[in-house]
Amino acid sequence: MSALNVAILWHMHQPDYRDPVSGRTLMPWTYLHAVKDYAEMLRTAAEVPGARMTFNLVPTMLEQLERYANGSAQDVWLDAARQDPATMGPDERSFLLSQFFSVHADRHILPYPRYRQLAKHRGTGSQPDAAGFSDQDLRDLQVWFLLAWSGYHLRQEQPLLQRLLEQGENFSEADKHGLLAIYDQVVSGVAALYRDLEAQGAIEVSVTPYAHPILPLLCGTDTAAQATPGIQLPAVRFRHPGDARLQVRYGLDFVAERLGQRPRGMWPAEGAVSEEALRLIKEEGATWAATDEGILQRSLRGGLADRNLLYRSYSFEGLPLLFRDRELSDRIGFVYAHWDPRRAADDLLAALRRIAVANPGGVIALILDGENCWERYQDNGHPFLTELYRGMTRDPLLRMVTVSEALEAVPPAPLPRIAPGSWINSDFCIWIGHPEENTAWEWLERARRDTIGRDGTPPLGDIRKGQLPETMLHLMRAEGSDWFWWFGDDHSTDQADIFDRLFRRHLEALYRETGQPVPQHLHRAIKPPTGGAPSVRPPTALFSPRIDGRISDYFEWLAAGVANLSIAGAMHSGQSEFQSLHFGYDREWFYLRLDPREDLSGLLGPTGALELRLLGGQGLSAQLHPSQTSFALHTAEGATLPDEGRLACGRVVEIALPLPALELTPGQPLELSLHLLQSGNEIARWPAENPLSLPYRGSLLASEDWSV
Repeated sequence: MSALNVAILWHMHQPDYRDPVSGRTLMPWTYLHAVKDYAEMLRTAAEVPGARMTFNLVPTMLEQLERYANGSAQDVWLDAARQDPATMGPDERSFLLSQFFSVHADRHILPYPRYRQLAKHRGTGSQPDAAGFSDQDLRDLQVWFLLAWSGYHLRQEQPLLQRLLEQGENFSEADKHGLLAIYDQVVSGVAALYRDLEAQGAIEVSVTPYAHPILPLLCGTDTAAQATPGIQLPAVRFRHPGDARLQVRYGLDFVAERLGQRPRGMWPAEGAVSEEALRLIKEEGATWAATDEGILQRSLRGGLADRNLLYRSYSFEGLPLLFRDRELSDRIGFVYAHWDPRRAADDLLAALRRIAVANPGGVIALILDGENCWERYQDNGHPFLTELYRGMTRDPLLRMVTVSEALEAVPPAPLPRIAPGSWINSDFCIWIGHPEENTAWEWLERARRDTIGRDGTPPLGDIRKGQLPETMLHLMRAEGSDWFWWFGDDHSTDQADIFDRLFRRHLEALYRETGQPVPQHLHRAIKPPTGGAPSVRPPTALFSPRIDGRISDYFEWLAAGVANLSIAGAMHSGQSEFQSLHFGYDREWFYLRLDPREDLSGLLGPTGALELRLLGGQGLSAQLHPSQTSFALHTAEGATLPDEGRLACGRVVEIALPLPALELTPGQPLELSLHLLQSGNEIARWPAENPLSLPYRGSLLASEDWSV
C-alpha cells in the first residue's frame, strides 16, 4: 500500500511592531517568539532523522529579526527588561506590572511560587499600584517574564537558565543581563538557521506576501460580499490589485534575497484566497498555494460530501493547491495542549492512519500557526512534537513530506472555480464588516489616495528594498491584516490600543514621507479606550436564582453580570459551544449560568465532563456531570472541601458555589475557566486563553442596589 503523504506547514508570522514615527519597537513578540519558538521548532525538526516539513515565513518577521540582530530595534519592552528597577520612575515601574505578566498563566505563572506570588500581589486591576513592590520584586518579575519565554532546548542546555529556574527569586542584575545575552545570540541566529536547514534539504521555506495582507480585500473590499452576502462594507471602496501584486512580489523577492534564490510556494495570509488573488500569485512566480478545506467545500460542485476528495492536490489555472485538514490541524492548535504528549501524538497518528488506509498514496495538509500554541503545551511542545515526528517517520503508512514533495507525488486535479474566503469560517468577517474595521479600510483608502494617488504604484520591474520607495513600504505595512484582526469584537488583547496606534502611525508616516500635513483624524483612536463592548459586565444587584436547569421567570437572572466567552486572542478557535457566562451572588452563594448550544449531556457524551477551575485562594476545581445535583470542590493538593456546590443541567446549566469555600473578600474578583474533558483529556476550554476575572462586591452591592 502506498503511504499517505503528510505535509505539515508551520506558519511563522509577526507584523511590523516598529512605530515608523518614533522609530521605537512597541511590542517584543518577534524577539520573544524567536527565542521560544522559531529556533526551537527548527531544532526539534532537525533532531528527528527523516522528519520533513515546511516553514512558512512572513517577510516583516524576518525584517524585524534583522533589526534585532544589528542592534537597531530599540524595543520598548526589552529596554524595560534591561533597566535596573532602582533607576526607574513611577511610570516605568507601572509598565512592568502592567505588561510583564503577559504569558500563559497555567503553564508559566501558576507552577512557579515566586511568579505566582508576584501575580497575586499585583492583582487584576488595570492600573496596578507599584508602590507596594520593591526593587527586588520588580527585578524578579523581569527575570520571570523572560524565563517564561525560554523554550525546551535552552532550558536543557544553558546552565544559567537551569540555575535561575532552581533559584526562583532574589535575582541579580548580572543574572538578568546574562539571560538577555543568551537570548540576543539565539535571535541573531534564527534567519541563518532557516537558510542552512533549507540549503541542506531538511526543510522547505515558503512565503506569505510581505506584510501579511488579506490579498482578496486588497484586490477589492467588495469581495467580502461574495463570501458573506449582506455584509456591511466600508463606505469607500478599496480596490488596488496592484498593491496585492506588489505585496506578493516583494515578499518573494525579500525572502529570496535573505535565504537564497529558489522556487517557493505561498501560504496567503490567513489562507485568504479568491480567483483574482490566485492568478496574481501564479503570475508572480509562486510554485504553489494553500488554503483551508472550507474553500474546497465551497468550490466543488458537490462540496465535500465525499471527504476523501480532500486528500489529494488540485490546481487552479495551472497553480497547484493544497487544502488543509481543518479538524486535525485545529487539534494541534487548540485541543492537544493539555493532553499527555504521548497520548496526543498517538491520537493524531491513529487519525492519520485511518486516512492513509482510505487514501493510499494521497496527501493530507496539516497547516497552522507555528508559534502561539506552544505556550500551552508541556515543555513548549517538544515532547508532543518529537513523539509525533518519530511516529510518522517510523510508520510505513505515513510519509513526511514538504509541500513541494507532496505536489510532486500526487498529480493535481483541475479545479474550475475558487470560492473566495479564508481559513476562518470561509469568509473575511474577521477583517471587515465591523464599524471599527470599516473605518480602518476607509482611512487606508483616504491615506493612499492623498499620498500616492488613486492608482499610483511604483514600477514593478525591480522592487528590491533599496529601490522601493519608502512611501510604498509604509502603505504595505498599513495593509497588513493584524491591525484589522484586533479591530471589532472577535478578538481581545491587553495591547489593543497599541495595535490601533501602530495602524494609524503607518498611515501617518505616509503623509510625513510625502511632506503633507497629517490629518487630525489619525490622532484619534479607532478602537474606543474601553476596547468597545466590555468582555465582562458586572451584576447590578444581589439575587438568588433557583438551581433547576431552567430560567423560571424573566426576572430570575435579570440582575446577573455577563462575561463573553467567545472572544479569542492571537489564535482563533472555532470552539463555540458556550458564548457567554451569566454570574452573580447573594450572601451565601456565587452563581454561574451557561447557555450551551446543545444539551450538555449530548455535548459531553458518556465519557465527558465539564471541569470548573477557580484560581486564587486554594486553587479549587470541580468536575461537573449532567446527572449530578451536587458536586465536590477539590484543592490543588487533592483535598476535598466539606462545602459542596449545587448543579442543575437542563435547558441551561446552573451552578451554585458556596462562598465560604471561595474565600473571597469584597473587591477581590473570582477568576475561573471552564474545560471540556473527554476520557480525561481536555478538548476545549473557555475562555480560549487566560481565565475570566469576575468582579465580586459582596454585600457592598446590596447598598448600591436602589432604583427610583
